[in-house]
Amino acid sequence: MHTPEQAVPNQGDNTALKDLERGVLSILEGIQEYFGNGEEAEQLACRLAVYGMSHALLPAKKQTQRNGALLQSFFQNYPFCTAEEVLRAAHTGRPAFEAQFLLTEEQLGSFWASLLPKLPRYEACKPWPNWLFQTVDGLSQIACFFSGEGSPAQLDALQNALNSHWRAYPILQPDRAALEAAVRRWDFSENEWICRDLLIAAFPDTVGRWTVEELLKMDTMELLLETGEQDPNTAIQMMKLLLDTAEEHLQETEAAEQLLGNDLYDFCQNESIQPKLLAQLKQDDRLARQLFQSAYADSPQEELIAACDLLGEQTLKAHLQALLDQNPFC
Repeated sequence: MHTPEQAVPNQGDNTALKDLERGVLSILEGIQEYFGNGEEAEQLACRLAVYGMSHALLPAKKQTQRNGALLQSFFQNYPFCTAEEVLRAAHTGRPAFEAQFLLTEEQLGSFWASLLPKLPRYEACKPWPNWLFQTVDGLSQIACFFSGEGSPAQLDALQNALNSHWRAYPILQPDRAALEAAVRRWDFSENEWICRDLLIAAFPDTVGRWTVEELLKMDTMELLLETGEQDPNTAIQMMKLLLDTAEEHLQETEAAEQLLGNDLYDFCQNESIQPKLLAQLKQDDRLARQLFQSAYADSPQEELIAACDLLGEQTLKAHLQALLDQNPFC
């Protein structure tokens, strides 16, 4: 098998083929950077290139004599496939190796799907791994060669398609054990949404009422509040999971402010949730100490104590006030 890296082009090659060669070479270099230089990686890159060619030629108006001749010239120099095989796939209306390499916002081939758990967590502000960008960029160059559309438009379409699946993967396939460990360490280095994602992983039936897109737009506070409006008991269990998991850090100002001064700030002051929360506090001294003896004491605790007056819970009020009075951070 000869690849663009190995073959020596004929002198009569059409200058236009250089763009196609660059696209295939970019795919090859990206795949080899990640999978190594063996024959298996080379074959994978060639199949992906063939997929890109046949996909670009799906519109009947692109199946021209000129494009056929260009394919013939290309495969004379790089005979890892034939023009006839590429065109035959295009004529069927389905690209070659579709099940493996399909990449749209609606569907994902097995090659891309297998990569998702191995990729770093998707964040819009972070660049892609170089090998992945090279591979997708090469695919966009092939598409551009046959479609005539600008390369940026083709690249954007492919990137947006992969991004949508990449971004949704942690929501659809959460790793609860890893998330619990990260919250326990209070380590946000790989995922800034570990608290929210832990709740999603731990309460799949509860969060099932929202779409992935809706969950991705929520932060921890919004998820707790939205849940609390519909099911305050479950929302309280969510809160307890966060506090129990991060308990060792509640005496640290940064962690306590994040949990009580942000994630749980509005939750503790929500009048529709407070009756259930006070009922839980009456029987759960661990939760009471987490809330009232952490390194953050402000409006949430004050509002819960005030709610005791409104709901006639004077014994609970005295207990919570005593915990707050003993709090060295108060």
